[in-house]
Amino acid sequence: MDYTVFRIASLRCEKAVSLLSAKGILVFDAKIKENDLYFKVKRNDRRKIIALFDEMCYTYQVVGEYGLFFRISAFFKRKGLVAGVLIAAVLLSFVNSRLNEIRINGLKTIEPAVIEAVLENEGIKKGVKTSAIDKKRLEYIIVSSVDKVAFASVKISGMTLIVNLYEELPPPAAVDMTKHTPVIAKKDGTVSRIVTLRGTPAVKAGEAVRAGDVLIHPYVKVGDADAGTRASGEVFAKVCYSGTAAFVENGVETVLTGRSESFNLIGIFGAAIGKTPASPYALFKTAVKTRGLFAPVPVKLTRLTYFELKTENVTRVFEEELPNLIERAKKDAQKTLPAGADVTDSWYVVRNVVDGGRVVEYYYEVEEKIS
Repeated sequence: MDYTVFRIASLRCEKAVSLLSAKGILVFDAKIKENDLYFKVKRNDRRKIIALFDEMCYTYQVVGEYGLFFRISAFFKRKGLVAGVLIAAVLLSFVNSRLNEIRINGLKTIEPAVIEAVLENEGIKKGVKTSAIDKKRLEYIIVSSVDKVAFASVKISGMTLIVNLYEELPPPAAVDMTKHTPVIAKKDGTVSRIVTLRGTPAVKAGEAVRAGDVLIHPYVKVGDADAGTRASGEVFAKVCYSGTAAFVENGVETVLTGRSESFNLIGIFGAAIGKTPASPYALFKTAVKTRGLFAPVPVKLTRLTYFELKTENVTRVFEEELPNLIERAKKDAQKTLPAGADVTDSWYVVRNVVDGGRVVEYYYEVEEKIS
């Protein structure tokens, strides 16, 4: 319920309450505080009471107005706030109709810059009206102007332009079956399996081979004679991939000093507003946290923090550093592994090097096709 709170001198409180009752006005929560009477009345009775008190020459004061009606009224009285809300609404409407992101999917051999250049030539960039984008025309332009693109699909989702591309399949390599060509090893390894389709195996399981060695000879036995042919088949081997980590006894490390300084940055449509503040420290590391101010609008608040670093001289003990060296060597080896590698074994060794140094080597054994 909406109501108004009045205050009058307590000396006139009995007469004032009687007068209000005579006029059919209900009084709520009447209390005397510091020689004054406070009471509530319904919002609709406010004007009647003011007119009555003015007529009776009472000294009074309206000390509060409460309820949904008064909150709405107070909101619209704040012109600056209303203007801000209206501006925000206009900005929201403006931004929601503009392109904020371009996604290109399906590329394998074509560089994204090629498609981006086609889009830019058609005036497609961040900030343009999404309603002005002709999706069918873009599909036609991309397919007709970019080699190796077989099909293109362009969609708009909110403020994002999504380009899905399908590249043409490469033509199969032509094989000259008249040439007597052997099967050659592409990598070093220890042969584990041989599948010969045409020709004569040159190696057997368990043999070590090097890249360039013949795996399958380009001939077959016909009686006592050799008949030339194009060798074909698959040879699998156990191949090793390795990584290293060197132990350094005396060195310099960077550590945090405990001091830091943070800055707030604002960006819209992916562009920063204002310059990024430089670090106040000569030696430092940074941390960046980004979040959207509110989802429908591409306005991002970035919290940039600089942490001060200092250098310290350290003396390391090999036995204490060994677990960390193994992990570093392992990660180094993992970088060399082919995608989807079938790892059959792994191990590490410690080797002494010149000047009394030591190196940890980590090995992965992988079975793969080497033909």
